[in-house]
Amino acid sequence: MKKRGRAFSARIRTFVKELVPRFIVRGVRNAQTTLRRTRLPDTRTVFSGAGTTPAYLGLSELETLQKKYSFLPEYGYDFRSLETRGMLRAKEVLRLTMASTATTFLELGCWDAMVSCCLQREGKQATAIDINDNGFSGQAEREGVRLLRMDAGHLQLPEGSFDCVFSYDAFEHFCDPEAVIQNALKVLKKQGHLFLSFGPLYWSPFGQHAYRTITVPYCQHLFPRSVLNEYASAKGLEPIEFGHVNGWSIIQYRNLWKKYASSLKSVRYSETLNLAHLDLIRTYPACFRSKTNYFDDVIVESITAVFEKVQ
Repeated sequence: MKKRGRAFSARIRTFVKELVPRFIVRGVRNAQTTLRRTRLPDTRTVFSGAGTTPAYLGLSELETLQKKYSFLPEYGYDFRSLETRGMLRAKEVLRLTMASTATTFLELGCWDAMVSCCLQREGKQATAIDINDNGFSGQAEREGVRLLRMDAGHLQLPEGSFDCVFSYDAFEHFCDPEAVIQNALKVLKKQGHLFLSFGPLYWSPFGQHAYRTITVPYCQHLFPRSVLNEYASAKGLEPIEFGHVNGWSIIQYRNLWKKYASSLKSVRYSETLNLAHLDLIRTYPACFRSKTNYFDDVIVESITAVFEKVQ
């Protein structure tokens, strides 16, 4: 009886030891989020009342701010990371209401196509396209995924041939998002679904996707490209691909959804905010106000949306 009691006590201690740190971390994060939200009205007021000069900061400010921020964790491109990410995303797609009856799936901007690979393993018929075929996974090909080098804005696929068209972290890169919507509508079956999950949006803190070169959030608004290039070159850092993202704001995306509301019914929609760097907006409001009149542009980081084709 004593042994059983000691064993039970040991399990309780282990449970507490593992669980308490999680609660502490979660509590700290919740407190940080709450604090940031309390600063949101003040930041919006500062932004709204700001002038438009100076529109940019200089090289000395970049060197100072670069020391203040750390590089973000590397995005994993090893096979294990790709497969794990593919499995998690495929599960998310399969949780969609229509997924149980859907058989044909099209992935836009697939890169490695591991999401499609995992869907194929679940008995779905997956086609994956990307404008560049350098990232196509051999595993996806072996699983039977139809891999095509193709522009998402100029799909050369039969009309009404897919139950579901989906895309992960690619829509912010498409140079003509409206053309992609038009083409998705063309290849979707009636009552087919379009699932989009993407970010960071260009106007948000890390929307320039310059993670490996510039640590400063909002670098695309705070510094001219010439200064960013000069700094990267002087430090021997990876050059920034300025054409890698389309530059669209949250307002443009919202207007796009409204424009196609008669063809695409919204099933589920959410926007995720990034409020971690409001201090930069309050400190350098003119740099932001000179680029946009809409405060939401600079705080909405990502979009997740599910639409149903209605006609």
